[in-house]
Amino acid sequence: MASPQQQGFTLIEMLVVVVIIGVLLGITLLSPITGSIHKVVQKEATRLQALFTQVRDKALLENSHYGFSIDNEGYYRWWVLPADTQEWAELEQSPFQPRLLPDTLSLSLESSENFMPFDVDEQYPSVVFYSDYQVTPFRLGIVPVANSKQSLYLRTDGLSDIEWVRE
Repeated sequence: MASPQQQGFTLIEMLVVVVIIGVLLGITLLSPITGSIHKVVQKEATRLQALFTQVRDKALLENSHYGFSIDNEGYYRWWVLPADTQEWAELEQSPFQPRLLPDTLSLSLESSENFMPFDVDEQYPSVVFYSDYQVTPFRLGIVPVANSKQSLYLRTDGLSDIEWVRE
């Protein structure tokens, strides 16, 4: 006579299920903590890259020069050089109004040729987008205050498109 099959799970099967649930729970609980600053940095980099592309196209289409700068208070600002006045004027209209980054981030703007910081000047831009589609070569770092290892950099050599990279 054949013995009847046992019903239920073995202890090993139960332990495997508990370990899998524990690992999944740990990942879901820790991911907002470790991933949130990365997402904020990536979101700001994507936003700035899109604005740089827009202002570069705007300079070409309008046959004007545009500029970008960072001030001492942490705002980044956009500029225009109208052909009739030959003086830089700060842009105020959306999406090119001055913007302050969240407290968790800081910006570092450097010349991409020698990695020296640009001088902060309240009346002139550091980076110029020329009407012939060229740009002042630069490297803009978006740096988390708490962990600079998660920084992203937007950079261009002045002729190529502005790209973001991790360094």
